[in-house]
Amino acid sequence: MIHCPTLAAALLSAAMAHPVAGDDATAHFLANEAVLVTAGETRILFDPLYIHFNGIQPIPRRIKRRLMAGEDEFEGVDVVFVSHIHDDHFDAEAMLRYMRRHPAVVLVAPSQARPMMETERDWDDGLADRIVALPFIVEPMGFVVATPEDPRALVIEAVYVPHAGGSNWASVQNMVYRVTLNGEITVMHLGDATPDEAIYETHQEHFQAVRTDHAFPPFWLVTEWGGDVLRERINAESLTGIHLGPFPPVAVRASDEDFFTEPGETRDLHAHE
Repeated sequence: MIHCPTLAAALLSAAMAHPVAGDDATAHFLANEAVLVTAGETRILFDPLYIHFNGIQPIPRRIKRRLMAGEDEFEGVDVVFVSHIHDDHFDAEAMLRYMRRHPAVVLVAPSQARPMMETERDWDDGLADRIVALPFIVEPMGFVVATPEDPRALVIEAVYVPHAGGSNWASVQNMVYRVTLNGEITVMHLGDATPDEAIYETHQEHFQAVRTDHAFPPFWLVTEWGGDVLRERINAESLTGIHLGPFPPVAVRASDEDFFTEPGETRDLHAHE
């Protein structure tokens, strides 16, 4: 179920099986900013369903088939996170199909996502109880996905960080998620976060409150700031850049930092003291 002190969210049951301490965690790259994180039998997805168009790397059919069917590494996904509603991050119709096929999955998304889903032909009011729609506010938000076996199976913190591109995208609600799985490993997904340093200064207390073991920032934060500055600014031990197509820009190719570029790539994730 979801316990949320700052959101008016319903209590939801989540059918999750959780590993014992010490189980490995892995990040699986689907394409673009789509990442699956597994820790034992706990599984979360970031930006997994989107509309492919020119310049955006599609999820290969073999991976998307397993994703939609819930097979192999995608079996038993617990929570899906959407950073924002741009087409290269969110497809309302595909998300509806996925949630109908997987009735235990919880969706955490900006408030802008739900109205888009409600206009789809296959919308079912019963799905509303499985959607946590985050309000478009500046203050960080926190809540917990719990099971009878583990009251803090997924500790989720979200903060609005404006979309890169300045005022052109001011109306877009881009959410940065920090998620701790099983009390063992913490990951962060930044969506299309702005490189405006002032925003991170505003939220310094939020970022510094919890050490992130592994972050997934858009590549421009890595290339513009440098990995060391970025890790310090968001309080992350390790990172892998995302939002890259088959032809990474020169700055990425010249960087010594880590990036996901090929669908199907994986990274072992390690908890740090």
